[in-house]
Amino acid sequence: MAAVARNRWVAFLMRTERALEHRVAKVLRDRRRWQVTVVPYVAHGTSTRCHVRGRVLVRRREPSQRASPLGTLLLAVSRYASVEVPDERVVVEVADRSYALVSGPEGYLEATVELPGLSPGWHPVYYRLGGSDPVASPVTGQLLVVGPDARLGIVSDLDDTVIQTGLTRLVDALRTTLLVADANRVAVRGAADLYRELVADDDGRAPVCYVSAGAWNLHAMLVGFLERGGFPAGPLLLTDWGPTAQWAFREDSVAFKTRTILALFTEHAHLSWLLVGDSGQDDAETYAAVARAHPHRVRAVYIRDVPPTSNRRTALVNELAAEVRSLGVPMLLIRDSVEAAEHARSLGLLDADAVRRVRLGR
Repeated sequence: MAAVARNRWVAFLMRTERALEHRVAKVLRDRRRWQVTVVPYVAHGTSTRCHVRGRVLVRRREPSQRASPLGTLLLAVSRYASVEVPDERVVVEVADRSYALVSGPEGYLEATVELPGLSPGWHPVYYRLGGSDPVASPVTGQLLVVGPDARLGIVSDLDDTVIQTGLTRLVDALRTTLLVADANRVAVRGAADLYRELVADDDGRAPVCYVSAGAWNLHAMLVGFLERGGFPAGPLLLTDWGPTAQWAFREDSVAFKTRTILALFTEHAHLSWLLVGDSGQDDAETYAAVARAHPHRVRAVYIRDVPPTSNRRTALVNELAAEVRSLGVPMLLIRDSVEAAEHARSLGLLDADAVRRVRLGR
């Protein structure tokens, strides 16, 4: 009975949210200072097939550039208060091939398209609204084609693995999310150096996939952060926040991350993988599930030890690490990037010079 009541409540929330968003979008799209546009997400795939994603939104033509605490707060809030446009026709062009897509109820665009045998590396993807002027400039996104000769991929969490967020400390997390300007966000020391060294021999063709239960609304901010911090570019695989037919807030973190990572394993069957996360959230549980499914595909699991730690959480992470090691997969609770680099050297993934460079960047 309780489940039925909950489902009805979630359905009500979903209908209310969509009705409000659609009404706001209808009003704003005809206003002079607003426009319907496509927000592209980083596409990824192989030389013959790729996944393209994006979202159709109504946004201000000239976003506020107010450099103040209030401006930072308003920008942070506006990212979550996005105005989505459903049922919008969009033409996507990849490698001189065009594909017609239609945005879903939350404005999302998603498709798997065939490619004519693209070379490994980065390629442009063009998005054009179906009713737009054909001579108008399209929105440009990026596609990473993973090379068949790449040997290693990295799956990385974001919060407290790449970017210092403090999710284990609620007040710090809220302050960072709402009151810290994008340019002032701080990277985890040594993480960018570690990732760059690990994929250096693959000339940028090997994937570094950033898998997080964070919201798609933060995609552009996170791409900018990774670029400023010197991290290897790569697809960000995030979640939709808000009520749906399946959940009231968002998909369970472990379920989402496990499903997403296993799909990457299937798509790139020639790669072995490093999985990097932190002890504060569900990364240990997620990576243990992946290791159970494909122990021979995981070279190692690195879990950053983030404060505050509890005896219960530490014991659980250590228990999972012991289980994963019994499968033949090294799983380490690490203090910093240097410790991960030294272990990667023992696996033959880095040499002494690479470890030294990571140490200098710590």
